[in-house]
Amino acid sequence: MDEPKSGGGTNTGMNPVEMELCSLGTSLQETAARLAADQTFSYQKMTVNLEGDLDPAGFTGKDPNVRNGFQEIRLALDFETQATQAECEAFADRVEAACPMAQMLRHGVKVSVDKVEVV
Repeated sequence: MDEPKSGGGTNTGMNPVEMELCSLGTSLQETAARLAADQTFSYQKMTVNLEGDLDPAGFTGKDPNVRNGFQEIRLALDFETQATQAECEAFADRVEAACPMAQMLRHGVKVSVDKVEVV
């Protein structure tokens, strides 16, 4: 993990928010594979495309009205399949609803500092 040079890093790896998008994409892939095996939906390939809006004014504290983190994440699922458009859309809805990462992002997770220790 790294940050871009403009953020003080060396730009040799993903930054945390890019990793978050990758984690979401991987979770969608795994969820789709599990659901397809359990249901009557078949596909040869599924591609996940993700993009998000991130306003640095939230991270830097320059604007207290801007959320720190993504303001929105959009995803597109492209299928290679014999299924119809309607079947793909219904399956995509089931995948998004069952995806743990999507649900954590959609509904939030309580995060608390459990321990601080000086060593």
